[in-house]
Amino acid sequence: MVAAYLAKYATKGTEVTGHASRRLDEATIDQHADRNGTHTQRLIAACWDLGHPDHPGFDGLRRWAHMLGFGGHFFTKARRYSTTFAALRAARVRYRRAQDTSREYAADAFDRQADLDDETTLIIGDLSYAGSGWKTTGDALLANTAADQARQRRAIGREELAHQLATEDTGLVAA
Repeated sequence: MVAAYLAKYATKGTEVTGHASRRLDEATIDQHADRNGTHTQRLIAACWDLGHPDHPGFDGLRRWAHMLGFGGHFFTKARRYSTTFAALRAARVRYRRAQDTSREYAADAFDRQADLDDETTLIIGDLSYAGSGWKTTGDALLANTAADQARQRRAIGREELAHQLATEDTGLVAA
């Protein structure tokens, strides 16, 4: 159950939650953990708090707080500890087939699929080369313009940083 719960978060992009998956330390924990924040922030805070040396047996939680305390890979194949996605799919199919659709709310809430009992395999037997590059010259122009603007922003950023470091070294403050 724990692996399935964490897999829900592990399979989503962390950018959506505002969290970049990097190891956390004393300097960065306040940016990502909040006991009164979002669900993900509360989980990170709980891992960090439980991983304190005062809580023996939870030593690895601080190291893996950025992964909500889960130090393994969410797609584990350890049969002794976890389950497989095939077993989860089979259990879901059995559950849906056994569902009682005679009740009013069940029919409204769960629209039973007519083809639930049938297994379907889609076979694609014909692949063809569609081409490479941009479809139109307008697409190519837009892509090249965006790439050029990105290069210019990086160059300007480097120049600004070099200027800022030079003024700090000489003691001058830019107005």
